[in-house]
Amino acid sequence: MKKRVILSLSLVALLGIQYSCNTNQTPDDTPRRGKKTMYLDESFQPLIKTASEVFTGIYPQADINLVYTSETNAMKALSEGKARTIFIGRDYTKEEKKYLRSLNITVTSDIIAHDAITFIVNLNNMDTLLTQDQLRDLLKGKSTTWPISQKPVEIVFDQVQSANFNYLLKWIGTDFGKQVHAAKNTEDLIKYVQDNPNTLGVIGYNHISDFDDPKVQARLKKFRVVGIQGNDKYYWRPTKANITERKYPFWRPIWAINSGAPDGLNTGFVNWLNAREGQLLLEKCELGPGKGTPREINFVTE
Repeated sequence: MKKRVILSLSLVALLGIQYSCNTNQTPDDTPRRGKKTMYLDESFQPLIKTASEVFTGIYPQADINLVYTSETNAMKALSEGKARTIFIGRDYTKEEKKYLRSLNITVTSDIIAHDAITFIVNLNNMDTLLTQDQLRDLLKGKSTTWPISQKPVEIVFDQVQSANFNYLLKWIGTDFGKQVHAAKNTEDLIKYVQDNPNTLGVIGYNHISDFDDPKVQARLKKFRVVGIQGNDKYYWRPTKANITERKYPFWRPIWAINSGAPDGLNTGFVNWLNAREGQLLLEKCELGPGKGTPREINFVTE
């Protein structure tokens, strides 16, 4: 009997030590720690890549793996459980959120910034202004030549079913014309515009918005940006001011769709993007802010 009591007490002590060790372990997934994979539309690559590098620089125990793909593939990845956070150009519809709930996936949606669909042409192309009607006819295939040069137009997107592709497909309300194609990514598209003078390229503005970036400075020497006629009949090119003031007609939000744990790294990164540090970074990239940046005002009385 005495041996049994000693054995039982030893087992209790062992379990107590094991429990104590487990409770002292550092959690693998916190707002500032962990390893997560996030999918995003390739047109948002510069912005989210920069943001993730700054975030993991501040919090070195956080590891964010970014997968650049199309908007449609990013949404598919979330529904299949391959990602808990995605960055796309629109929110889910009520019907889509209902479908996700049937898969036990509940999402929160945040606008983290405002970007723009940007149209680019070869440096030698003189057709650098388009009305919205002209652009719509070109996308539909109703018109197949440039307004000034009358040369055949080829329209190339950054990627099939990208945020830019999906947005403009919905905007015209019908299928694209036969002269509409897609590249593999933005860099391939820019190279194609350089090599093919009659091409109209479609990219995300954040690929050319950060003028302090040497890569952007070099990129802007490779093409011209097209001005689009706004609702006020003036022609506008995408800039931070024209996006924020809604003068440029093809501004659009960047949505963070998150199904991660409230106290996990997915939510921590999205919350950081929405907070002061993240919003200051987005403004530095010359994009329209998502929630705006709080400003401190000191009142001095004499």
